[in-house]
Amino acid sequence: MQFVIESDEQIELFEYALQKMVRRQLEPNYVPPRKETVQYYALKVLVPECEVLLSALAYAGQAEAGQIEMAFRKGVEQLKLSQMNLLPASACGLKEVDAALEKLNQTAPPLKKSILNACAETVAADGVVQEEEAELLRAIADSLDCPVPPMISLA
Repeated sequence: MQFVIESDEQIELFEYALQKMVRRQLEPNYVPPRKETVQYYALKVLVPECEVLLSALAYAGQAEAGQIEMAFRKGVEQLKLSQMNLLPASACGLKEVDAALEKLNQTAPPLKKSILNACAETVAADGVVQEEEAELLRAIADSLDCPVPPMISLA
C-alpha cells in the first residue's frame, strides 16, 4: 500500500487518511495494542491541533479563499473556540495533520465527538459532500476512534 501511495511521488490528504485507517485496523494484529489514556479534558489546550485539522479539511473541500474561510468558520462554530485562525495551506500538511490526530486521539470521548462534529460541519459547509470528503471524514473519525457508520449520509 505504501508503494502504491508513493508511486506518484506525492501523498495527498485522502491517501494519507486511508493509509492511516488501514494501518490502524491492521496494526493490532502485528503489534501489541497499547492502552490509550485520556490526556485532555478541555479543547482550549488543543486549539493548535484543531486549527490544523479544520484548516486541512477546509482546503481539501474548497477551492476559493472565501469558501475555504467559510468552511473553516463553520467548523470553529461547532467547537465554540473563537480564538481559532485558518492556517495557511503550507502549515496543515500531512505531517501536521498526523501529529494533530495523534494528540486529538488522547482526548476524552465527548471532546472527540465535538471535534468530529466540527470536522463534519467543515466538510458540509458548502452543502455538498463529495465522496472523497466523506471518506476523508470517516478516516479522521477512525483515527479518533469514533467511526462513522458507512450508511450515514453526510450531506
